[in-house]
Order: sequence, then C-alpha cells, then structure tokens
Amino acid sequence: MTINSKGEWRRLLRQRRRCLTHGQRQHQARAMATHLLEQVLPRLDRDALVAGYVALAAEPDLTPHLHGTVALALPAVYQGRLQLRRWSWGEPLEPDDCGVPAPWISAPVVEPDAVAMLLIPAVAMHPDGFRLGYGGGWYDRLLSQPAWAQRPSLGVCFSCCTAVPFAVDPWDRPLHGQLTEKSVQWWRHPWTGGPDDQKFCGER
Repeated sequence: MTINSKGEWRRLLRQRRRCLTHGQRQHQARAMATHLLEQVLPRLDRDALVAGYVALAAEPDLTPHLHGTVALALPAVYQGRLQLRRWSWGEPLEPDDCGVPAPWISAPVVEPDAVAMLLIPAVAMHPDGFRLGYGGGWYDRLLSQPAWAQRPSLGVCFSCCTAVPFAVDPWDRPLHGQLTEKSVQWWRHPWTGGPDDQKFCGER
C-alpha cells in the first residue's frame, strides 16, 4: 500500500495506536516514564519546569507516573496562539480554544528559559526526528521561535508509530529526540559536556 499524504498516515497510525489495549498503553506509558525518570530528568535543573501535555485520543499518558517528581507546564491555545502555562498538581483544567483541557487563562505564561524539557505528543515520528501531529501546526509554530527551538525536546509516541517515512514539509520543525516504551533516542545533542553525554546518543 502506497501512502502519499500526511492525512493518510494520520488515519493509519491513529488506528494502529487504537489497536493497543488500554492495559498495553498503560504499561508502555509506565515504561516511557521510567526512561524519562532514569535517563533524562537527572540531567535537568531541579528548579526548571518540564513542559508536558494532557493525553488525548489514546496518547501515552505520562502524567500519573511523574506526579511529585517534576514541576509541570501544560500547553494552552488562547486567541490563536499556543503558550505553555504553569500548572500545579491537582489544579482543575478547563477547555482551551481548541477544546483541549488546559490551565486556566489566568495561569502564568511560561517563558522558554524556565523550561528544561519539552515533551510533545506525536501521532508518529519520522526517522530524521520530525513529528507528525494532528495537522494544526501549533507546535511547529512554537518551535519556529528560536528561544523555544533551543529547548531540549522529545516526541512522545509508541514504538509502533516510529520510523514512519511521511513527507516532511518546509514548516516542519525537528525535535531533539523521541521517547518510546523501548528507549530514549536522540538525533541532536541537547546537552554537551563530558563523556557522560555519550549515553544520550542513539537507541537504548
């Protein structure tokens, strides 16, 4: 079967994701969180925020496994713009302008230098580190801003939806790496320094 458009890839891969049982998705999300807690978070500034997301449509739900370990910011779309807003555990969420649960519009907007890591949900990941989302372009526009593009970023998806050769458009923005239930894989070094950085290169 030849797949020519991103829309076709989206339909196929969302269906593939839905074929995972609820138990499988929970198990794989727990494995992703373990990779994050053991391999990535120890490298971050303890006072910095991790930009997470509210899981929708059978996406990997990492939030329950990170409770109490990190301070979170969550995405919110208001007035045609995606921003990250500070969120405290247990605070209620409200639908943003896209109908996605998000921090209240009164929640503080987070600046790039306060964020240590971006966790970005992906329908699929390309072999060269590009993300296939839902087609709104919100994260691509965010990452077109140099200050946000410099923040370490991981596309989060199940391994059954990785290495997908969808067509990359000029406006697509590459991520630093991907997080699956199998591993953390980096395409671009988010940290530099000593020999220990080598453990962040390649498939684990």
